[in-house]
Amino acid sequence: MHLYERPRGQNRGILFAVAVFAMLAVLFLIALVSTARRSDAREAEMVSAALQRAIVTCYAVEGKYPPSLSYIYDNYGVRVDESRYTVFYDVIAANMKPSVRVMRTGGGS
Repeated sequence: MHLYERPRGQNRGILFAVAVFAMLAVLFLIALVSTARRSDAREAEMVSAALQRAIVTCYAVEGKYPPSLSYIYDNYGVRVDESRYTVFYDVIAANMKPSVRVMRTGGGS
C-alpha cells in the first residue's frame, strides 16, 4: 500500500453526489421547458380572448361584426405580435359572428 493511496470506495460518495446533481439539473431543465410551453399556450389564449372581446364590443357599439382583422386593429386597439402569432379570421356572413383562431408561429423571441 502506498502512503497517499485512497482507500477503496471513497470515490463512491463523490460519484453519487455528481449523479444526484446531474439528475437535479435535468429535472430543473424539464420543468423550465414545461413552464415555457404552458406560458406560450396561455399567451395565445389571451390574444384570442382579446380578439373575441373586440368582436363583441364592435357588434354592441356599431350593430355589425368587424369586416376584417385590420378593422379590429385600427378601431379597437388590439395589437397582435405577428412574428409570434398567426391569426385566422373567417367571416361567414355579415350577421354571423366571425371565427377567430390564434396559432403560435415558429419565429419571434
